[in-house]
Amino acid sequence: MSTFSSDGRLLTDIGEIDQYRRILDKDNVKSGEPHWASMGKNTITLFQVLIDQDLTHLVMVLRHYPKYIEAVCEHFRYAYSYSENSANIDAASELLEMGEPYFTRQFVRNVMRKLPRIESDDRDALQTFIDQINENQHRWHPIITMHYRSMIKQVINQSLLHPLQRIVLEKKIASIQEVLTYDYEASDRDSNLDIPYMN
Repeated sequence: MSTFSSDGRLLTDIGEIDQYRRILDKDNVKSGEPHWASMGKNTITLFQVLIDQDLTHLVMVLRHYPKYIEAVCEHFRYAYSYSENSANIDAASELLEMGEPYFTRQFVRNVMRKLPRIESDDRDALQTFIDQINENQHRWHPIITMHYRSMIKQVINQSLLHPLQRIVLEKKIASIQEVLTYDYEASDRDSNLDIPYMN
């Protein structure tokens, strides 16, 4: 899947990427070293800050410096965000695309945990968001589309909506094509990294 990669996108980033170049261009990546041991302290701090934000600048930096993708995906396995910064959905989608060769269940779980939550069971708000998912279902990474499809179905099932309103919303959510994706919910060697209150 290469929906997000384009020369035009890279050119658009040029002005913003300059603020990171003085750190990243000085960093000597040590190949063969695990995780953060491959890079300098300033680079580690930079990526920790970018992971904690909405991921927009993180994926922009990774577009220009793809040599860091594997280390960032590895770090994401342990990156529990204590901030209130939700991920930008487009940026989270691009991070998943970039990270596909390095998927672990905990990496994917932690990206999902940064996505904006569905806070309301208001019919109009749900309908608007379903329309947004429908519009983006071939652009967003399928894991994100299926995550939100599942979340909305849960909200609808637990809501106090009128039965007719429920039927209309269920029909709309059914129009979002179901796709089998990476099974990030299953137990694996990272399961002990889960923090219960973040589930």
